[in-house]
Amino acid sequence: MWRLKMFVGCLLAGVPMMSCGACHYTIGYDFAPIPPFINPPDSEGHRSAGSAIDLVSQAASVLGCSIHWQPLPNMRVFHLLSNNQIDGALFYSWNPERDQLYIYPKRDGKVDSERRIATLNYVIYKKKGSTLEWNGTSFSQLSCPIGFNEGWSIGADLVSHSVMVESAKDAEQNLKKLEKGRICGYATLEEAGDSAIAHYPGALFEKLSVPLSRKEYYLLFNQTFYRNHSQQIETLWSQIGKLRDSK
Repeated sequence: MWRLKMFVGCLLAGVPMMSCGACHYTIGYDFAPIPPFINPPDSEGHRSAGSAIDLVSQAASVLGCSIHWQPLPNMRVFHLLSNNQIDGALFYSWNPERDQLYIYPKRDGKVDSERRIATLNYVIYKKKGSTLEWNGTSFSQLSCPIGFNEGWSIGADLVSHSVMVESAKDAEQNLKKLEKGRICGYATLEEAGDSAIAHYPGALFEKLSVPLSRKEYYLLFNQTFYRNHSQQIETLWSQIGKLRDSK
């Protein structure tokens, strides 16, 4: 019965039969919350997934595939992906370094934004009373480093603009450094920053109104797994795009 339901689902979704069959993916993701895309654990430590995880799980189920999700520290995700210990990684933007190591959905040699998961803004948070400003092209009153989460692509972006940076493990560490004046600002995804500040004691920080950048986020795979399952993965990416647009 489950096979019949799977093939009917594939037909309705317009998925080629050769790409539709039982399969399994192990996918890692950074456990830093980016609600509603990746939700934080509840008071008992249980995770309620998030819309990005739900989207990929739904797309995989149409193809008759299951996913084992692994929430991990960000740098651990990249280590396991590079060593073929996980098949894919969820919710990462494109940059040239990653493009050399991992496989993104592409069309005509370029990343295919039609098969993205979401598009988000990077923003800057500062301590209230700080004179730090960002006008969309440059900073003013920047006298110390900008903090960012270790492994997040915004760090390299800031360095390319000759901005001093300093990484930390997560949002909580960055906000502590910002509170103590060890960094002048904290660069992070807007959803992640808003969530972290909402759970941080006191009303100490404010968000600069002009975004740093806007990026698209994808499901990527290690090269070996893609090479062995390329047609199936291409179909999965396409299904992600269809479902995203239908929501």
